[in-house]
Amino acid sequence: MLAGIFAFCFGSMANNLTMGIVAYIMQDYSDVSPTTVALILTIPSLVAMVYAFVVGTLNTKVSTKALLIFAQATLFAMGMIFLFLGGKVSIYVLLVASGLVGFGQGSGNTLLGVLLLKAVPDEKKRSSLLGICMATMNIGGVLFATIGGALAVTRWQNAYYLFFAVLAMMIADIILLPNDKPTGAVAKKDEAGKPKTSVKLPAMVWVISAHYLVFFLALYVFGLNVSEYVITTYKLGTSVQTGIATSLVTGGGIVAGLLFGAYSKVLKKATVPVLMGLTVIGLYLPLTITTNIFSVYAAAILLGFAMSGANPYIIGKLSQICTPEQYPKAMSIYSGFMNAGMCVAVYVIAFFTKLVCGDGTNIHYKFLVGTIGAAISFVTSIPIYLAKEKKETVAAAEN
Repeated sequence: MLAGIFAFCFGSMANNLTMGIVAYIMQDYSDVSPTTVALILTIPSLVAMVYAFVVGTLNTKVSTKALLIFAQATLFAMGMIFLFLGGKVSIYVLLVASGLVGFGQGSGNTLLGVLLLKAVPDEKKRSSLLGICMATMNIGGVLFATIGGALAVTRWQNAYYLFFAVLAMMIADIILLPNDKPTGAVAKKDEAGKPKTSVKLPAMVWVISAHYLVFFLALYVFGLNVSEYVITTYKLGTSVQTGIATSLVTGGGIVAGLLFGAYSKVLKKATVPVLMGLTVIGLYLPLTITTNIFSVYAAAILLGFAMSGANPYIIGKLSQICTPEQYPKAMSIYSGFMNAGMCVAVYVIAFFTKLVCGDGTNIHYKFLVGTIGAAISFVTSIPIYLAKEKKETVAAAEN
């Protein structure tokens, strides 16, 4: 079963390659506004936001394996449309196809959490494996983007030949993953022997999800603005240096995933507060050192490490405060907030930047807003994650 889970993780970020070749697609559709073509990158987030909120409920009716295969099938379908029809059909066909990616993007964390909960009952082992799974996702994303970029040089459609690897992983999961029942297939009974009809989520699920949204918005300041920061605002380099910075975010994430089992054992409940503290430092560095590209590189590593370190801890935390019946819905809420953050980040960051300095386009102040957001996340994470926990029977009582 674990081999099937890792196969799913490795291919889950296959669409990363599209970000690197979207300029080629724009050239092929030169009669279409670049803004319209760029929707290829944002439409998946819109679909993911909606699907993330409902996939947990779907999991009470449909098995986790079926939902996972569906996510992989839609990702593969998107790749085949881009491969065989790209440049031949209207850009709007590609836009609709790009939306198929959202089904996997919106359900990835939820399905991963549920699968690991079933595969690894031991909480400590599961936490370590979560970190390795996150590292596997990042490694897969890097390989798809790097190899896809090389294949796209002569013809951008060639990059999508890599999606046959997604097909291979889908076949592997059909074979390796057990045919599980939906989480709602077996109803719990109360003390009187009557079936329970309500699966009320603990309030902490909503608190953690909303808190992560603030943290995610702060993190997103870097990804959305690093190119303009480096090339235009401070003239620290070209797209080459920006590409290195983006790669270092992923590199920091890989390291965080691989070492998660080690440092989370040491930090314990302080894991998320410490990582959010690193985020404050990471976003503050480009504010104070504006003449050296290495401040951007250091920030990239810290932010990638923080994001990929916090995610597995929170997934594990939700499994502790929820019953198995509640867990898919809890993960669905958490993923929904995260994907909502991707959709609204540009507008929220611009709004608060304008509030702070009167100009919503000022890159320096966008980083200041990100630093303030990260600081708020750090301070508020202390009572959320370091507060004395009640007995884990709370989840059962809520149910």
